[in-house]
Amino acid sequence: MGAYFASRLPGVGKVPWFICETLSCLFDDLGEINPDYPGFKKMSEHFVLSMFGSDGQPVGFCVFIPERLDLIQIDIILIKKELRERGLGRLLLGYLEQALEQGTVLYVRQVTNTGRKFFTSCGFARDVQLFKVLSHNNRLLKEKTSYTPAVYACV
Repeated sequence: MGAYFASRLPGVGKVPWFICETLSCLFDDLGEINPDYPGFKKMSEHFVLSMFGSDGQPVGFCVFIPERLDLIQIDIILIKKELRERGLGRLLLGYLEQALEQGTVLYVRQVTNTGRKFFTSCGFARDVQLFKVLSHNNRLLKEKTSYTPAVYACV
């Protein structure tokens, strides 16, 4: 599945887990996320979409779990503290959406208060869990965003 997602995203390539693990250790502020959250320990078992600034430093990452090609659980989205509230989380989620087909269901099982506000602002509905069914009208990036050197990502 990794090759499938990477092939559908501009500027994305597969990298060994130890690189993602090393880069994720550079995030010293987890916001409201409990540092003992089991999702951090299971990141190597899932997909990690990482975002880097033009200086090559990590900006943020999104951990997602494809249960099927049309059912994706968003586990973690984390942006560096000093870069939060600049739209980078939306951009990161928007890149992930570009790799998914119409009708794909995105959902979040556990979420912090800040995370709930973020996901609802990105079009997720509140039910038992947060979820989003992708359609042409509710994508964060309305058109395929061409790759720019300012934002690098890896899966």
